[in-house]
Formats: sequence, C-alpha cells, structure tokens
Amino acid sequence: MEQTNEQEIDLKDLFFYVLHNWRIVLTTALILAVLVGGYKLGKGLLMQQNKDYIASIEMKYEEDEKDYEQKKNTLELSIQNLTANIQNAELYQANSILQKIDPYNKWVASADVFIKIDDTEKESKKNAYDSDPADSVLKAYESAIKKGIELQNFSKEKGLDLKYLKELIRVIPDYQSNMLTITVTNKDEAGAQEILSVILKSLNNKYPYVQQNLGGHSMVVMNQNLSTKADPDLAEAQKNKIESLTSTRQSLEDTERKLEELKEPQTPANISLKVIVKSGIKSVVLGGIVGGFLACFLACISFFLNNRVYKSGDLKIRFGIKNLGNFIRKREKRAFLKIDCLLDKLEGVEYVSDAAVYDRIVANIEIYTQKKQLILLTGTAGADDINKITANLRERLPDLRFESAGDMNKYPETLTKLLKADGIILVETVGVSKYNMIYNELETITSINKNIIGCIML
Repeated sequence: MEQTNEQEIDLKDLFFYVLHNWRIVLTTALILAVLVGGYKLGKGLLMQQNKDYIASIEMKYEEDEKDYEQKKNTLELSIQNLTANIQNAELYQANSILQKIDPYNKWVASADVFIKIDDTEKESKKNAYDSDPADSVLKAYESAIKKGIELQNFSKEKGLDLKYLKELIRVIPDYQSNMLTITVTNKDEAGAQEILSVILKSLNNKYPYVQQNLGGHSMVVMNQNLSTKADPDLAEAQKNKIESLTSTRQSLEDTERKLEELKEPQTPANISLKVIVKSGIKSVVLGGIVGGFLACFLACISFFLNNRVYKSGDLKIRFGIKNLGNFIRKREKRAFLKIDCLLDKLEGVEYVSDAAVYDRIVANIEIYTQKKQLILLTGTAGADDINKITANLRERLPDLRFESAGDMNKYPETLTKLLKADGIILVETVGVSKYNMIYNELETITSINKNIIGCIML
C-alpha cells in the first residue's frame, strides 16, 4: 500500500472551501466597508467645517479649471490646424502633377525667348530711362507667365488646377542678354511640349499689349528643346512632402491622445456635500472589495495550513486506502441554510441515509474479509462514533468479530489490540482528522504487517 504525507492541492476543493466560508467573507467585507467608508465620510464632513481650508481648496480648484480650459483650447486649436494641414497635404499628394513625376526620368521642354528693342525706341527713350528699356519688357512677359492668366483656359480644358500647373513652369530672366529661359517639367513628353506651346502662344497674344504700353520691340524664340533628365532635388522635395505629411499625422495622433488624457479637475470632495457622500460610497465599495479579497486570501491560507481531511475521498487519493463508506451529516438549521445546500449540490455532495451507508460498508467488508476474523475499528474519530459503528456492524455481520479501540496516537493499549486483529478499519472525521495523524496510524499498522481493510468517513 502506497503511503505519502505530501499534500496535493485540488483547486476545486480550494474553491469550494472558500465558498463554504461565505459568511466569514461577507462579514469581513461588510466590516471593512463600514470602517473605510465611515472614516472617509467622517473626515470629509470634518474638513468641510474648516472655512480657511475650504477657501484655499476653492482657489486652487479655480486655478486648475482655468489651466485645464487653456490647455484644452490650445489642444483643440492645434487639432483643427493639423487636420486642415493634413487635408491640404493629402489633396496636394492626390492632385499634384509634380509629385507624380519620376525624378530620375522627368521630361523637360525648354525655350529661350529673346527681346530686342527697336533702335528708334532706344533713341527716343535714351534720356528718359536710366536702365535698359528691354528690362521692363522682360519683366512684363515674366510676370504674365508666372501669374498664368493665359493658362486658365488650358487648365480648365485639361481639368487641372492652375496652381498645380504653375508649379511645373519655371522662368529665369537674363537682363544682361535680354532673354527669358522657360522650362516646363512633366511626367511625359507630350504634356511638357503642350504646356510650353501654350506659354509661347500666350506670349504672342501678349505681344501687342506689351508693345503698345512699353514700346516697340521684337520677340524671337530660340533653342527649343525636349529631353529627359534626372533631378535629385525633385526626388528630395517629393520625399520631404511625404515625410512632412507623415509627421503631421503623427503630431495629430499625439495631440489627440493628449486631449484624451487631459483630465478635467474634479470638484474637491471637501467642498461639495454631494461629492463627500459620493466619495464615501466609493470608499464603502472599495472597502468591501478589499475586505472580501482579504477574507478569501485568509481562507486560502487556512486551507493550505490546517492539514485536515477536506472530503471523504481524500484518503484514497493520498494514501490509497479503500473507502468503505461515507456518513454525510445533515446540516443544522441556521440562517441562509439554502445557500449552503446549494453549494453542497454544486460540489456534488448529496445526503445519503445512514442505513444505506451501512449497507455499503457491510458489502465492502464481506468482499475483503473471511468468516471468524477479528476486525478492529480504530482511528482519530471520537470514541462514541467508533463504538456506535462497531455495534451496528456486529449486528449486521455476526460471522465476524468486531472490536473498537481509541486513537493509537493517544492510547498505547490500542497497539496491543492491533497485534491480535486480522484486519483494521480506520474511522476518520472529515474536517477534524489530520493527515499527519492518519499517516502515523498507517505507518504503525504497516510496520506490524497488518491488513488495512479500508476506512469509514464521518
């Protein structure tokens, strides 16, 4: 027979042990709830009577309110601005032609426009101007191209926003040579050439107006060119736009999180009676929760340390002793008895009559014994209980001889009876008998090579 004194913890047993102590848990929770809640409520009511203290609290609360509103308004304004910036940046990313151009294979259409002032015009205005008359003409054409007034119709036809079209065009004036260098960037050959053609046409349309207002001149278009180029600066600019949008989105997320985390100052508990009561109620709930957990924790500690038999099947699990029968006592009448009965039902504990238990014990004994054998009933249970069971078994099994003896851990005379017995039946009590005492009994019995028929649990 395998014997061990090592304690194995069954979580189900632990769980129901705590539940069966629900009265202690609830009482502890109520006591701590009343103590904590009463202390909090009483302290708040006492502090409310101190006018100087209340005045300082109110002043601090007003300052916190102002600071909160200021921070809140600043964050909300930042969110509005960042949201608008993101929308504009996303719109730009979606519609900008420049952002869609491959910077390492972009198409560039260019042309040089030379301005020549008529000789008669130069002579007539020689004393009227300190600078070359051609400078004014160049500036007029340069301004017309940059403003893109002549490109409006073209942009409408193509369904392009004028501002996205204008960022494709670059005009560089050379006042020493009286020349305008026009370059147009686009993602394809046809697009670059088409925009350049529209610009040159717009200059021809502008020519009569400029000549009328700024003097006679001639305009010559030279060095027209169409080619592909690699532009690292454009690649860097595109990258910066994307990184800027990503950074702005991150800033928006951070700002929104700060707004969510910003907490409005709560009305000090010592100012408002309503807040004092509310705080007291919270303390009652908190005290009850802490008290309940504390009681459960102590119940768990008790379960681990009490070293007592928790249920009838424990001896079979721990020591391998056959269970001959379990007497289950009816619970005594008390308040909320139905809750205890419900817990017993959930745990699987059902009441069985003593007569049915004796029938099972008799059947088991008949299986494991022979006629005329001397059977000794002993254990850590009370002497009256052992004697009562012994008497009942004598009546039911007349072919066997039954003797009873007290706890062998306390009464040495029991050892003498052990030597004469043919078989031993242990009688133990759930919730009273201790594992170490039962282990000592088993060690004594096995040391003299006596047969343990089984155990009866009370």
